[in-house]
Amino acid sequence: MENSSDADPDNLVRLDLSSFTKSDLQRITALGEKLKLLYRWFRAERTTRPGLDQYFIYSGDRTKTPYAAYRVERYRDGEYRLCNQKTDECLATGRTIQQVLASLPDEFFYSK
Repeated sequence: MENSSDADPDNLVRLDLSSFTKSDLQRITALGEKLKLLYRWFRAERTTRPGLDQYFIYSGDRTKTPYAAYRVERYRDGEYRLCNQKTDECLATGRTIQQVLASLPDEFFYSK
């Protein structure tokens, strides 16, 4: 027999911290401004679904060099992850967006 304390109450609202904050969005915008100073193009696309908010960030120069593609994710518990979009490898995790953006490889900012 199941106790009433074992079952999840139906009047609880689950906290979802997956949405990027206003300061997170400002940091993504600042990243784009930094890349303009480095004479690189920058593009960011945001997708949102319950429990996960993602930014796909791309950069490149105006030559035939392949572009860099990464993904910044924020999960329900507020954790951030930086992943390589091409290989799906997780490069960094952290509690702030600054921590994961600091882990962006040099190829995002400079051509080889």
